[in-house]
Amino acid sequence: MARIGIDCDGVLRDLIPAIIDGIKTTHPQHANKILTPESWDWEDWLPFWTEDEAEQYIFEDNHLDFFGPECPPIKSAVEDWTILRAWAIKHGHELCLVSAQREHCIEPTEAWLKEWGFVGFDEIHFTKQKWSIDVDVLIDDSPEKLKDFDEKSINGGRAICMKQTWNKDCQKKYHSIDRLSDIMSLV
Repeated sequence: MARIGIDCDGVLRDLIPAIIDGIKTTHPQHANKILTPESWDWEDWLPFWTEDEAEQYIFEDNHLDFFGPECPPIKSAVEDWTILRAWAIKHGHELCLVSAQREHCIEPTEAWLKEWGFVGFDEIHFTKQKWSIDVDVLIDDSPEKLKDFDEKSINGGRAICMKQTWNKDCQKKYHSIDRLSDIMSLV
């Protein structure tokens, strides 16, 4: 039996493209200035805003758009979810949501999970210290969270990188997957 930790943003929820689409809609003057996200540092790919301005736009002014039920999921995650759940049940694995949501984004995220059918988690954890959760593997897209989990996991768990444009270096350091169901061949 394995305990499989699954992040939300960048693994289930298509947050970064939603942010880009939101900026193009609400600030069309910046549409052609958005760069390809190659890091989690907002200023690297939203060069027209400071870190504080990006944080304000994403996590304050528009947080319901990006963390609530209207935000699109990663299509392959929706396709894979029932398959992954059935596989986990058949093999005695547990699926645990391990997500670093800000306090005011937890309730919208819970509504989002329900809206898109991501139900049936054995456990749900909202924490920035993902390494402190007792899971055998953690599927995540954040280079920082993957590194911390790899170095500090309380049970020596394995970091699994969900491939995204902003984590190319991590794809070489850790086992990497293209879609959620790929974990079935690694556990």
